[in-house]
Amino acid sequence: MLISLLSTSTAPATPTASAAAVTGTDSSALTVTVLTVACAALTLILVFMCALDMPYFFRSLFSYVTATCLKKKLRVTDTAVFSSVCLTTDLDVYLSHMNNARYLREIDLARIEFLLRTGLWQELRRRGGLIFTIANSIRYRKFVRTFSRYEIRTRIVYWDDMSIFFEFRFVSKADEFVRAIVYNRQRVIDCSADELMRTVIGGGASAAAKTADADSAYQRPECPIEIHHWIQSNLMSSANLKAEMGDGDPL
Repeated sequence: MLISLLSTSTAPATPTASAAAVTGTDSSALTVTVLTVACAALTLILVFMCALDMPYFFRSLFSYVTATCLKKKLRVTDTAVFSSVCLTTDLDVYLSHMNNARYLREIDLARIEFLLRTGLWQELRRRGGLIFTIANSIRYRKFVRTFSRYEIRTRIVYWDDMSIFFEFRFVSKADEFVRAIVYNRQRVIDCSADELMRTVIGGGASAAAKTADADSAYQRPECPIEIHHWIQSNLMSSANLKAEMGDGDPL
């Protein structure tokens, strides 16, 4: 009788224990799956970070979104202001100021905003053209210090039939000092840079169709003396390289 009672009292516990064991196994399997997925995701992110400069692409996307959706439109003859801060990822080996190479990266972002806010990029693509950098001239005047805030003031200083010349000034917000100045030459391909600027200055394709209105608004600036000498320097460099290597790329 005692054996029967013991058997009766312990029998119901067996399914419960089995269910608990199954639940524990399922929970462990779920945990392992979650950890595996998380590790795979982190590994994928690490691979992308190593293969591509992801911060640059994210910042470029951010510049595109803000210029398109958040910031007001500008005339192509205006000066655009791009605000930034010198972070630890921008430093050189001294860890006290911005790396020299970062200045060119920053003007790339400032130029994205300028092209979009002025409508220059939209008109360029409407014409089927492209634009890319063929020369830079940069002069460093004073360090951009760690965690200091600064502005990049962007404007077009000159253009001809083939190229548009930009000026970028790095100005510290604390004292309004021009820390560096960059001249950037953008080559326009598959369309005329002069016609492109004429259209944008005239108010876009619809206004440019009205020849009188477009001509009255259009005025190409005189070439600054420093830009003139820079162009001559580039031509001399190109001629020297062609003499060394034979006829080739005209740039």
